Amino acid sequence: MLDALMRDAESKIILAKLNVKILLNNPVGVGDHPHIMETIQEQLDIISKHKDRISTLMDISNEE
Repeated sequence: MLDALMRDAESKIILAKLNVKILLNNPVGVGDHPHIMETIQEQLDIISKHKDRISTLMDISNEE
């Protein structure tokens, strides 16, 4: 179960990083995001949240 939770968090980090790269490299191509800075910040928050989740899961797995 811990492994599945870790993989889920890792995949969400990868997705958010890709979104940030797309927004940074081609902001004109994303017409439905008029507030690019806010959108990038939201993606960074997702990355931070899931990195914290991975850290917590690692702590839990080390306690076992």
